[in-house]
Amino acid sequence: MPGPHAKSRNADRRWARAMCAVGVALVLAVAAPATTAWARAQSGSAAASADAASGLGYVAMGSSFAAGPGIPPAQAGSKAAACARSAGNYASIVARETGADLTDVSCSGATTANVLTDGQSGQPPQVQAVTAATRVVTVTIGGNDVDYLGSVNAYSCQTGGGTNCGSVDRNAIDQTFPSLAGRIESVVDAVHSAAPQAQVYLVSYFTLLPDAGVCADVPLTDGQAAFERGIASRLADATATAASATGATLVDLAAAGHGHDACAESPWVETYRPAAGRSAYHPNEAGMAAAASLVESALKSHGQVGTAVFRSGITGKCLDVRNSGTAGGTQVQLYACNGTDAQRWTWVPGAGGTLRALGGCLDVSAGGSANGTTVRLRQCNGSGAQR
Repeated sequence: MPGPHAKSRNADRRWARAMCAVGVALVLAVAAPATTAWARAQSGSAAASADAASGLGYVAMGSSFAAGPGIPPAQAGSKAAACARSAGNYASIVARETGADLTDVSCSGATTANVLTDGQSGQPPQVQAVTAATRVVTVTIGGNDVDYLGSVNAYSCQTGGGTNCGSVDRNAIDQTFPSLAGRIESVVDAVHSAAPQAQVYLVSYFTLLPDAGVCADVPLTDGQAAFERGIASRLADATATAASATGATLVDLAAAGHGHDACAESPWVETYRPAAGRSAYHPNEAGMAAAASLVESALKSHGQVGTAVFRSGITGKCLDVRNSGTAGGTQVQLYACNGTDAQRWTWVPGAGGTLRALGGCLDVSAGGSANGTTVRLRQCNGSGAQR
């Protein structure tokens, strides 16, 4: 049976053949993989390599903190509209930057029951989107089970002088928490049952409130703020417990979000009084970009995304972003191997993903297929020209 290096060479040949189809005379070999996890991924089954040929199978599930309501542009289609899904949510960003094949079934208002058993907005339970070919699943869920957004909005309305604010049933919230970790564990178990080879990433909720005090556009009393911080802490703990119990990977967005709350100078979430069209206390563009970065780091830790240098068959030459440029259209060239970031490419092991460096993706100009078509660095967009 061939070892991982042989499989790596086979992957390199496939990539080189694809590049030659657009007139790039390179015979490339992967050098200096960043982690041993990448090497382990390369030694996976032939079936896994076949699945990767059309991009990493990725299903995104969860509630509004995954869907991204109010962040433009919205995803196309009536189903996406019913769930207020954004094309700028963290799953969409990850898919564009890695070339993954994304099925996004996240839906605003979803509970763990909507993931597992109960349809929502005319759509089936979210877990039904997971198939045997799925390799990555991200989940942000549990907040609606314990009325996290509902309670903080109701309190803000009450304290901010609103009307018809609704009430907060603290007793019901407290009674639900003991079962919450188990509910999230059931979600992970259901994914593993449908897709035994999938890695599940539990993405915790954004941090909404500062560690102490509030601000004018977060109208809460001290007691209300303390209760909401308690919900946030218990929700993060339940997510971490479920990850530990099931072998899922915790993407600790809750911890990363401290200092990026609704009152912060660089917030990742909106205030109670956001701009028109935005959703109160929900993630903004900066928050979704940060969440996507955390998810991609987790993918790297599991070898589902790797970093490597691509060497030409011409001795001493590497695939290089000219002058380390980051502007769209920057030339990609062969250049003397020098170990700089301009020659370190993030990629998905196997066929079907992107090659990304300096924040951009290797792109076939105008999606051309004629001999001599150039390749350049452009903003990642998920198109076939960047696979």
